[in-house]
Amino acid sequence: MPFWIRISAITALLATLALAGNATGQTAVAPEEALKRAVAAEDKLKAAERDYSYRQEITVQMFGEANSVVAQMRRVSQLTYDDLGNRVERIIEFPPSRLTAMIGVMKPDFKTLIGVDPFLLTSDAVARYSIKFVERQKIDELNTYLFSVEPAAQRNAKHKEGEPFPFKGRIWIDDQDFQVVKVEGRAITVKDDKERFPKFEYYRENVDGHLWMPSFVYGRDVLEFPRYDIPILVEIKYSQYKKASSRR
Repeated sequence: MPFWIRISAITALLATLALAGNATGQTAVAPEEALKRAVAAEDKLKAAERDYSYRQEITVQMFGEANSVVAQMRRVSQLTYDDLGNRVERIIEFPPSRLTAMIGVMKPDFKTLIGVDPFLLTSDAVARYSIKFVERQKIDELNTYLFSVEPAAQRNAKHKEGEPFPFKGRIWIDDQDFQVVKVEGRAITVKDDKERFPKFEYYRENVDGHLWMPSFVYGRDVLEFPRYDIPILVEIKYSQYKKASSRR
């Protein structure tokens, strides 16, 4: 094959691959830009959550010798929001459990059990973190940007009640919608804090074709307190997302 024909064939192949990439939305975006878009998306997602009702299933287990379950809490509820933006919870299942009193949480949710906000990269929070790009990584069928996340400054003061704890771990941002699809890490506490939280994995699912909302949280860890340790498991499942009718 003449040299010029080989060059033309290679050029055509490269052009075809470039077009294929554009057709599937794989156009390269710098990690900094991907992160910027993800932060903007987190603000929109946190606001959009209030337009949906959904089912929340929480299971917390405490373990004893031989990995046996010595206490369990289960709470199933339907979540929605009222006209003022207040969360309304309709309890479907919440049997009595001594674990509820032990962990001191009567209305458990993502923040009280995991320690951080489920939408932790909002614009008002991201400034408190040092975020570094690690690599491009494929998760199932998703092509993602992987970032490491840790508090920008060391925290020594006691935690203020009602506020989320700082987060340290990793986040995955997909390269199509530029939204967080997976989080892995833990809330950071200091010695004076009464709370302890497990290391967790947190996944999101695509809702209505463009919103990546909470789907599944799993944490299995040993919570270390000054006088004792607690082997614990936390699972939170979200399902049945349904957009509410307009409240305006």
